[in-house]
Amino acid sequence: MKKKLTLLCLMLACSLPIFAQNIFTAIRANDIPGVKFLLNKSANVNVKDENGDSPLIVAVKNNQSRMVNLVLQADVKVDYKDKEGNTALMIAGKNGNAEIIGQLLHYYPNINLRNSNGATALMLAVNEGNADIVKSLLEHGASVKIKDKQNKTAADYVKDAGKDEMLSLLNNTTPVTASLKNTGSYAIPFQ
Repeated sequence: MKKKLTLLCLMLACSLPIFAQNIFTAIRANDIPGVKFLLNKSANVNVKDENGDSPLIVAVKNNQSRMVNLVLQADVKVDYKDKEGNTALMIAGKNGNAEIIGQLLHYYPNINLRNSNGATALMLAVNEGNADIVKSLLEHGASVKIKDKQNKTAADYVKDAGKDEMLSLLNNTTPVTASLKNTGSYAIPFQ
């Protein structure tokens, strides 16, 4: 009995890195039951594969919305960056996957993070001409004022991509701001 228990403990200890590799294999194969099994066995969803990608980024790159949803339910770092500094939100914006963008936005990613070139998810979505995604990112607070390493804003990306119809989206953004004015309507004394 003691030998069996020792062997079982040894097998479990040796299999921990295997879980990490298996989660990537299961995600790439779009194996939902396999990923569920691995997550139930506490597979780490914040590990990197040989390409420097997290399980979430692999699912986003493969446009697997069901898999993205499953991985998001684990304790995942939604703002993890790949080797190029791209987050899952940036990749989904570039890929034009509005469903995945919606899923990611429910987990409150830092919408204005920049990749290694200084580009944001908004800039990448604009560059690809994804109007619905651009609108969604703007509605969730994406800044049109951020500049990349080449000193370009999202509007410059629009012009470079020849997507002039998107300029109206960028120009019609109303930043969410709060303003406190003393209009005399309230009986609050200021000293």
